Formats: sequence, C-alpha cells, structure tokens
Amino acid sequence: MKKLNNWGKPVAQFAVGLSVAAGLLAPATVVNSSTTNNSIQSSEPASLEAQTNWQLAQGLVGQCRAAKKRIFIYTERSTSSRTVTTLDPDEEMTLADNGNAGWVAISAPETGYVQARDLKPCKNQGGNTPNPDQPSGSNLCRKVTVAQGLTIRREPSPSSTLVGGIFVGNTVKLANPRQSQKDSQGRTWIEITAPKAGWISSGFPEGNLGPEFSCP
Repeated sequence: MKKLNNWGKPVAQFAVGLSVAAGLLAPATVVNSSTTNNSIQSSEPASLEAQTNWQLAQGLVGQCRAAKKRIFIYTERSTSSRTVTTLDPDEEMTLADNGNAGWVAISAPETGYVQARDLKPCKNQGGNTPNPDQPSGSNLCRKVTVAQGLTIRREPSPSSTLVGGIFVGNTVKLANPRQSQKDSQGRTWIEITAPKAGWISSGFPEGNLGPEFSCP
C-alpha cells in the first residue's frame, strides 16, 4: 500500500501541473476587447437600419418622411445607379412603397429611391403612426405623376393590346378588389377601372403614380 501512496504523489502533482497549464492557456480563447468593439460597431448600423425599415413598414404608402441630412435620390435601389437629384436636410418626400433591402421608393418631390436609414418622420406628422386621413375601402384613386403619362393595356404586359392613355396629372380609379402583378422585368402593373378599364404600370415597382386618395 505504501508503494501505491508513493506513486500517488507524482500523479497528483502531474494533475496539478496540467490544471495550471490549462489556466495559462485559457486567455487565448477569450475574445479580446477590440474584437468585441468591432463586432458591436459593425452590428449597430444593421440594427438601426432594421429598426428604420420596421418603422417604415408600420406606415402607409403616401406618408411623409424628411431627410436626416443631405441625400441623393437614385434611379434604382443602389448607390451605383444614376442620381436623380439631391435633398437638403429636413426636406420632405412622399413614400411610394414600404421599403425593401434598406431602400424605399418615393414619388415626390421626384420619383426614385432613397436609403431608409437617412429618413425621419416629418415635423407635421406624429411619429410613425398611420395617418387617420389615409383613404380606405373600394373607392380609391391615384394621380399619374410620370411626365410622359401612362398607357392603358388590356393585360399586365407591355406587349398587350393598347386600350388608351392617361396624361400626367390625371386620375385613375383602382379596381376593387385591388389587383397588381409584377412582370419578368420587375415592372409592377395595377388594374384600373377608369378612365378606361385595363392595366397601367406603376413603375419599378413604384414611381409613376402618386399616393392613394378617396375618389371624388
């Protein structure tokens, strides 16, 4: 038994040595502060953008937003696309969709796309709560805002039979229930009942029409 006890001491000492060595190596597995800071910093813009997108989604097409700073309006949802114009800080715009991939379409003062993170509520609008004056129901109209006007097609396709046309500033009445389709080129088509029944293009996906309102 004494031999066993004598052998036990070296084994115990060896085990203690392993524990100490493991303790010395442990800090190597801890994430350093600079890595943590970088991770936090890189996640903040994504969180803010997600929050902004969520806020935009709570509103309705046609709501007002203002620029947080001087920003560009782009022809597409990309900073590499052509710029339409610039907006000054606090300059207001009208939303044309609920946002997608960090971008939102606008219909005024120019049609195009802006980055959602650069927007804030308008001063005369109470936060992001839906506008109680926003029209609802079946009797809805929209105004043509694109300078060259729009053609009315029998079907939602640019190759479909031409039914008629609408000049800029004129009003169209939406079908009830509302119908919309997107073609292979990303163009959105909306069914209307007046001035003639058919389909018109609202843009890629928006930009050709103003916000909805109750028909006169």
